[in-house]
Amino acid sequence: MVSSVTPLTVVPYERRYRAEVLDLISYSYQRHVHLDWYDADEWLDHIGGIVQLAWRGTHLVGMLGASYPTDGMAWLRLAALADGVHEQEVMDRLWVPLVDAMVVAGVRQCWVLALEPWLDYALAPLGLRQVEMLVTLRREGAALPPVDSHGVTLHTATIDDVEEMTAIDQAAFAPPYPMSAHDMRRAYRTSAISTVARLDGRMVGFQISTRHGDQGHLARLAVLPELQGHGIGVLLTRECVAAFLRRQVDAVSVNTQASNTRSLKTYQALGFARTGYDLPIYAATFA
Repeated sequence: MVSSVTPLTVVPYERRYRAEVLDLISYSYQRHVHLDWYDADEWLDHIGGIVQLAWRGTHLVGMLGASYPTDGMAWLRLAALADGVHEQEVMDRLWVPLVDAMVVAGVRQCWVLALEPWLDYALAPLGLRQVEMLVTLRREGAALPPVDSHGVTLHTATIDDVEEMTAIDQAAFAPPYPMSAHDMRRAYRTSAISTVARLDGRMVGFQISTRHGDQGHLARLAVLPELQGHGIGVLLTRECVAAFLRRQVDAVSVNTQASNTRSLKTYQALGFARTGYDLPIYAATFA
């Protein structure tokens, strides 16, 4: 057994450490996995990011992994601490080299969705501050209000639509929220229901939904900025719920930012209500 007084050593991730990292993520009580459409092994093998590992002797005791930047923004995607370690000591030792590596890679701001309470407590000493709340809404039942299409037609998305869907997503969301083309393709392939909206033949919006057992989840909804507020998001959301109902799934959830009042109104108009399961979003800005 390695003594707790053995100094910590921090090194960048290499593939030869893959098994130890996956074991730490799988079995640690204190872990954070925010990978959206990927499993940890897929992310490490095919997407990758900026990852630092903390060792005490030959024992892996902690890891932090951030995405590569998009428009200077990155997300903390993976974090894990071995059971029984002094969490703040390990987090402090990991955070500084991670920040250094992120800055070299062009990261100006790192964002964290605090999915676990332990991470919520560990972030403030690192200089991250809460900037937003992610709220969850849910609806049950078959009753759906009628919605005027305003000439918009809905179509099942195909793989050929992914490029246009990505363009709409990147126009609709400000950093750090836009999806890459790779992520959009992955999201489409793992979706349960994907729908595009067209107006006069032009794609103007889309939705991507997933299914987890007997519950559906509206995972992504985007409408061209110049057409937001014209009922297209309501139409797409209604079709998502209706499609799940046709599959005998009458419970559907969705997440959005607390500050996104337009999205909140869209979902509430279709019977979604906040669950009270809100998660803080933190950010740190680097000079």
